[in-house]
Amino acid sequence: MLSPTAACVIVGDDTADTGTSDTTDTTGTDTDTDTTDTTDTAEDWVSTHGPEHCGEITGDEVWAADLNPHIITCDVFVEGGSVQVGPGVEIRAYDKTGIFVSRDGGTADFGVFGSEAAPVELRSDSGTGAGLWKGISVFPAAGTIELHHATIDSGGGFNTEANLYVEGGEALVDHVTLTNAEEWGLALREGARLSPDSTALQIHATMGWPVLVDPGHVHSLPATDSDYTGNDSDGIYIHATGLDWYDVHESVTWEHLGVDYFVFTPLSLEGTANAAAVLELGPGVTVRFADDAPLRLAYHEGAAGLITLGEPTAPVVLSSMNSLDRGAWPGVRAFDNTVDASFRLTHTIIEWGGGFNADGCLYASDAGVFVDHVELRGCESAGFLFEDNARFLPDSTDLQVHDSDRSGEIRANQVHTIPKTGVDLTGNDADVIAIWGFNHEIDHAVTWANLGVPYRAETHIYLEGTALDPGVLTLEPGVTFAFAADNFLRLSQHGGASGLLAIGTAEQPIVFTGADALDPGAWAGIRIQDDAIDGQTRFEHVEIRSGGGFNSDANVTLYDASPTFINTRIVDSDCWGIWADSFSNPSLSGVVFENNSCGDVGP
Repeated sequence: MLSPTAACVIVGDDTADTGTSDTTDTTGTDTDTDTTDTTDTAEDWVSTHGPEHCGEITGDEVWAADLNPHIITCDVFVEGGSVQVGPGVEIRAYDKTGIFVSRDGGTADFGVFGSEAAPVELRSDSGTGAGLWKGISVFPAAGTIELHHATIDSGGGFNTEANLYVEGGEALVDHVTLTNAEEWGLALREGARLSPDSTALQIHATMGWPVLVDPGHVHSLPATDSDYTGNDSDGIYIHATGLDWYDVHESVTWEHLGVDYFVFTPLSLEGTANAAAVLELGPGVTVRFADDAPLRLAYHEGAAGLITLGEPTAPVVLSSMNSLDRGAWPGVRAFDNTVDASFRLTHTIIEWGGGFNADGCLYASDAGVFVDHVELRGCESAGFLFEDNARFLPDSTDLQVHDSDRSGEIRANQVHTIPKTGVDLTGNDADVIAIWGFNHEIDHAVTWANLGVPYRAETHIYLEGTALDPGVLTLEPGVTFAFAADNFLRLSQHGGASGLLAIGTAEQPIVFTGADALDPGAWAGIRIQDDAIDGQTRFEHVEIRSGGGFNSDANVTLYDASPTFINTRIVDSDCWGIWADSFSNPSLSGVVFENNSCGDVGP
């Protein structure tokens, strides 16, 4: 930080002519000594230049209230030294003029040192219309840039974009008000950011948006005592200057600023193995995305995370900025370098996503996500779409999917991770959980809960474990397991130990059926091979129907397998109810066979 009194001229017995302070008295009794007290008043400062300013500045200058008003008569280019503006200064700029710091590559400092009692005002000389002058523009070679208790009004005209434009580097704003800008109150470009000590930023009455910023430095905007409302478009306009500024490379927090965040370019979180880029969204934050702008985690293999800290009365909302139609934006997309411990969604709404080939509001590939009171709504394709080994993390709860093409899609070996408590997956075009089993065998003991919607097998489903850890699938009462055409449920097809515990109740039977039709042969049926564990393969209060298609010959096919069937209906097979080879000896009790075209048990 610049020392506000180091460059000002102090009025006193020995220093008024030289601008230096008497440092010979070490007793503390000399009242003329310069002390770096930041509570200076306007009377403590004396101008070294002014009141008119024009052209290039390469040395140190002080603009103080003693020459008020200071007039910018042509563009001012600060290319060396420092310009320090004291408390109570009034700066008036002719139309079409502005202040440029380090535009041509010279290293220079610029400080505005207003105080609560004597703020600084910078505005047009001709009135308060938007964009009457160019405002202040700061470029990458600049040194220390700080503004305290200052108002910049009527700037941003003549292609300068903002009242305060910062390109590269860092600026500190402290009790700064930006008003009547032509396009942006504040523009932070090419990686520019505000200092962590920034506070109390007020931006009002802009003709466009209060802030334009690259994705990686949104977090630098202060929330404390700040107000970004009262503009033609109230919101934080997030748009990458170029390819180098698309990604967030560090862990950051976006706080609730009283306005929504608007993301116009893809927002990618890309850190390193030692320092993941984790975006934390505070309570009440709403982020709205352009049509083709996803929120991506580890898309380019950099470690990443997303933590939403919504609350019951202040949820985090991730939504579209343009429409309330399904697929209006891609949604949240997490890839395999997403850090499980840092992918946590709490009291969060993700809506209108899944467009642009994203296939769901919440997409994950080989990533684990914790959800707690998460609602996915208005989603194209699916509420959640999990590929490879993507999964819900333990203790996830209260997941809702509504008004979407279908409830969700997940691989067979991760179905058991779907939350069981507080789940509502209804109110969609297809209330189903689509399951893909290819290369994703159920290889250990798991339970599939009755989630109130059917499980739909889009491929064969395989149960294949080991002797020490058999792949035993337990289905809760009331589960419906529906199969697309040509698909089997296969136990131990490849020699792995397995079992199936389908134990329903009279009030909540378990149903195995075709997904697209109830005609005989609508799906292939259940095939149980000899390595299935008879004692852990049991059907009770179950209905198995519409199988036997696609050359399978039965609703249930047994090869040297002897499972137990109790109070079970086996109906509407395209051939046999149960086909059993000579080595099989199923236990049948209270089994009802109906409408099996080849017979009940054969051959």
